[in-house]
Amino acid sequence: MDTPEVKTVSDLGSGRTFVVVFDDPAYLSLVQAIGAALVDSARVVIMQTSTISADSWREVAELFDANLAELKVRQASFVGVAAGAAVVQNVALSNPKLVRTLTVIDASLRPHPSRFERMLDALEAKLPFGLPLRLGSKSFNIRAFAHRLRCPMLLVSTKRASSFVVRELHTLGMVAPTAWYVQVRAERAEEEAQELAGYVNSFQDTPAKCPQKNLQEAV
Repeated sequence: MDTPEVKTVSDLGSGRTFVVVFDDPAYLSLVQAIGAALVDSARVVIMQTSTISADSWREVAELFDANLAELKVRQASFVGVAAGAAVVQNVALSNPKLVRTLTVIDASLRPHPSRFERMLDALEAKLPFGLPLRLGSKSFNIRAFAHRLRCPMLLVSTKRASSFVVRELHTLGMVAPTAWYVQVRAERAEEEAQELAGYVNSFQDTPAKCPQKNLQEAV
C-alpha cells in the first residue's frame, strides 16, 4: 500500500471491543493470532494501514478515525503494533473518551525513524528546553505529547524488538503518566501470541486513574 490507506482486515466477535492496528506485514501472523486468542470473549477489529511515515501519518490517522466511525466503535481498548502505535496514540490524544486502554507493541517514539531522525532525537534528549530542533515539524513524535496520555498504557516488547526499540519503550514509560512495561519472553509463535493476548485482555480492566508502575513487578 503506497498511498495513505487503512483497511479492515477482520471484524469478529462481540462484547468489549479491541482495535488492533499495524502497518508492517511482518506482524500480520502475530496480530491474527492475538485476535484469535481474544475473539471468544470480545469484538476484535484488526486494521492494516499503509506505511506510516512523517509525511503520511496525519492522513493515515484521519482515515483511521473515519473507519472507526463507520464501524461504530464508541469505546475500545486500542493496540498499536510497531508504527501503528502512532495512530492509536493520536486517537488517545485527540479523542480520549474513545480510548479505554492503550497498548503499544515494539513501538519507537516516532514511526519508522530514519538514522537522521534518531540522531536529532538523541541531541534533543540532552537539551533543557523541550524540542527546539524540531519546532514547526509536521512529523509525529509521541515524546512531545506523552505527558498528555491519561489512559492506562501498556508498553510491550517482543523478541522482534531491537535494543533501540526497547530503549524507546522505556523512555516512553518514563514520560507517560500511567504506563506499564512488560517483555514477552515466549519463543514459539503460538505461545507468544497467547502470552501477549493475556496481557492485553487483563490490562483492559486496569482502573482509568492509577499511579505509574512496572507491570512485571505486579505480576
